[in-house]
Amino acid sequence: MKSKSLVVNLKRLFFGTFIIQAAFFVSFAFKWIVIPIDISSVSVGMESYALLFTLIGIPGALKLFSVIMNKNKHPEDVNLSTELYKKAYLARFGILFLIATLNILLYAFSYNQNFMLLTLITFTTYIFSYPSTNYLSVAKEEEEKERSEETRDEKLEQEK
Repeated sequence: MKSKSLVVNLKRLFFGTFIIQAAFFVSFAFKWIVIPIDISSVSVGMESYALLFTLIGIPGALKLFSVIMNKNKHPEDVNLSTELYKKAYLARFGILFLIATLNILLYAFSYNQNFMLLTLITFTTYIFSYPSTNYLSVAKEEEEKERSEETRDEKLEQEK
């Protein structure tokens, strides 16, 4: 898959899931959607584990992306870089998606403001997972250099 179409598809995924999660979050916050399960309070243990999962998961997802991208031994290979970026992005975004979904559901069940705050923190972290071509630009630049060198070599051969 070409890197430009990959980034476009990842942006669609990003905006689609973000809009759906934000719509559910706002619907629960304004009580437009009410879950009929009678769980008036979530236990302190559940709240602690949700906080722990969120506070470890967010930097863990960002670091996992960095580690996967640093394993690219051949940045000049566009196909390898694109596939590696796709895997790293989906891993990072999947972790953040699960964290946000967990906090939204816990907020919907309990209306505890801590879960609202954790959801907003996770939504803020989504800003750092916006897909871009920056990680793929090194491979593109090297590919363009190779093409220009090949074109230059061909022109020199034609002149001889």
